[in-house]
Amino acid sequence: MPGPSFAKIYIDISSPFIEKIPIAISAPSLTVSSFENRQAARKLQSILKSDLLFYCFFTVFDPSYTAGQEKIDYRVDTNMDRQGNDVTVVLKLIDLSSNSMLVGRKYKGTARDLRRIAHRFSNEIVKAITGRPGVSLSRILFISRASGRTEVFSADFDGHNIRQETRQHSIVMSPRYSPDGRYITFTSFRSGRPCLYLKDQQNGRISMLAGYKGLNMSPAWAPGSDRLAVTLSRSGNPDIYLINLKGQVIRRITHGRAINCSPSFSPDGRRIVFVSDRNGSPQLFIMDMASGKTRRLTFKGSYNTDPQWSPTGDRIVYVSRIAGKFQIFTISPRGGEPIQLTFQADNENPSWSPDGRQILFSSNRSRGKKSLYVMYGNGQNQRLLLDYGQSDYFPFWGPNTFR
Repeated sequence: MPGPSFAKIYIDISSPFIEKIPIAISAPSLTVSSFENRQAARKLQSILKSDLLFYCFFTVFDPSYTAGQEKIDYRVDTNMDRQGNDVTVVLKLIDLSSNSMLVGRKYKGTARDLRRIAHRFSNEIVKAITGRPGVSLSRILFISRASGRTEVFSADFDGHNIRQETRQHSIVMSPRYSPDGRYITFTSFRSGRPCLYLKDQQNGRISMLAGYKGLNMSPAWAPGSDRLAVTLSRSGNPDIYLINLKGQVIRRITHGRAINCSPSFSPDGRRIVFVSDRNGSPQLFIMDMASGKTRRLTFKGSYNTDPQWSPTGDRIVYVSRIAGKFQIFTISPRGGEPIQLTFQADNENPSWSPDGRQILFSSNRSRGKKSLYVMYGNGQNQRLLLDYGQSDYFPFWGPNTFR
């Protein structure tokens, strides 16, 4: 359904004080007001509300709100028609200041598609109001341990719709989505040593990506390409190499006797941040990919690791050991004073959301068990996202492309 092409920008995501946007979800309009239709509509609207609340900058009012009691900026109208297991849903976002439709969509599917429909339209809402896509079409990867085994699992951005992605029956680490979401890379010890594997999501086939002598670890996809920066010790020392999807080495990125690992690309692909102990302890360094010029980024803390460059390019999140505990920090790529985001228990494996607004991480703050948590980019609103297996860790937030 066509709507106005402009977007209203209300949110300064760099501000620690975000004014929440009031939005109402009106009572659904049903072609046939049967029990099944009402149940389906309530489920759809419940998921939609949960999606919007996930962003932390909406206040969502239920259909029971009384117009005029609260100042509402936007309203979501729902029309649903269900014939057996088939559903047709029309969703509209109304700007109440002008009583005009900002965006409208018609979806056809089955009752099992309601969660996917809600995710798709919540993404449209965020894009229409903020001018930028959200995260509702994204999925996350993580490692979960059950019965003594670790495997790669995936889930919707909100922790629902969990799927097992591997059956390696071995130690598995560091899963990563490709920029387009088609591939999953991960490290597995199924051959007796750490090798990199590639799973094609289109056919489910898993193949070895890199099995060089020594270590094959910590994959990082270059933005918008089919190349990866990985850590290999093929020459004896752990260094960072650039490889293609056939596992062929394109170039060696780092050199020296130090351990160089855990690369992450800047959004434009021109720089990488990585970990090196070349000065005696693990610290973060930034390298210009064209010139090879490298500079040290972190100077505070004796053990800094696991960097991830924000999709917006303005912050790098990483882990630092403080008083024997691992805590999450962010720092500007230009350097300067780091900002501590977590303070309790051990917090590791930070990963940015595809819109750069939130951070996914693992923490053992609840009964000492590792689970997945999410927080805003400034550390606010830390909350449990997923508690699935005996231990859940190594999360990675994939692209906003899973429709």
